[in-house]
Formats: sequence, structure tokens, C-alpha cells
Amino acid sequence: MDDEDEFLLQLARSIQAWLWIEAELYRLYAMLMQGANSHLVSVTFNNIQSVDAKLCLLNSCFALVFGRGSDEIKEWKALFSKIEKLNKKRNKIVHEPVSILHSKGKRTISLSPSHMNAMALVKGQTTHKGGPVVSATYDPRAAKLLEDHRMDLNALYSLERVFKTASDELRTFQKKVSPAVATALKAKKVSQT
Repeated sequence: MDDEDEFLLQLARSIQAWLWIEAELYRLYAMLMQGANSHLVSVTFNNIQSVDAKLCLLNSCFALVFGRGSDEIKEWKALFSKIEKLNKKRNKIVHEPVSILHSKGKRTISLSPSHMNAMALVKGQTTHKGGPVVSATYDPRAAKLLEDHRMDLNALYSLERVFKTASDELRTFQKKVSPAVATALKAKKVSQT
């Protein structure tokens, strides 16, 4: 296998690892919607295209089920923040082109922002290292040119591991809070009748 094939295979593995995170987010939503028609649960969650919107939906659901200062909410908020940051990295691997650079007889393969996307080349706008996403408000005084904005094969290996770990953390959280969610939902159902 040549280096380009290896890079593309790892890119695919990293994207697949992200999909495990999305599957765990769905499992959390399905847990929170216990008793609802499973097809409706699936349709409502999967018709939301934005991961940010899915996270906000889960935020709202958890806020309704658990008290504001509960341990479950605190744990969810930490997971929410982590997944929100990882989603920026996911955006990079699915939206940025693969580039092959030739310099001094060496070939380097990486993901890097398109040269036509100047906003992706400045710090303070869009970065794969957790920086803010491009918004309607651009402040050129806060922007700094990124010296290295590429993501190479090693970065993809690392990202796959991080995505897998986050997926495992979401699954562990779901198993941990499932009994409390069931109890809370049952209590709320009784109080509404």
C-alpha cells in the first residue's frame, strides 16, 4: 500500500470512529425518549443534520430530566463540551481536501484548508485545534495567520483514538444514567396524569 492509500484508509477509519460518536448520541436520545414510538424517535433525531443541534437537543432533554446541579448534569456538560470540540475536528476531516505537497524530493500528504478559503487559514476563525467556527462577525484584529494548519497521517491516527475514547465515554455515561433516567421519566409521567 502506498502512502496515499494509507492516508485515505486512515481518513476513512477516522470518519467511521466519528460515526460511533453519533451512534452513541442517538442511543442517549432514544434512552431519554423511553416510551415513545421508536420510529418517531429515529426520524426526529436523524432529520437533524447539525451535530451542534443534536447536542443542544440532548442538552434540553437532560435539563428536563435531571436537576440543575445534579451529578448527571455535571457529567453530561463535560461530555457535551468534549463532543462539541471534537465536532470541529470532525468538520475538518470531512470538509477539507487532501493535499499532496512535493518539496525537496519529499512527498507529504495531509488535510489542509483550500487555498481559496482564506478564513480557514487564520487563527481565531476556523481551526482544527478547537478554535471558533467562522461566524458572521469577523474581526481581523483578532486573526493571526496559522503557520501549520495541516493534519497529517499521525494526526488522523490520534484523532481516531480520541473519537473511539469519546464514543466509549458516551456509552459508559448512558449505561450509568439509564436507571436514573427511567426513574425520572416514570416520576414525571405520574405527576402529569
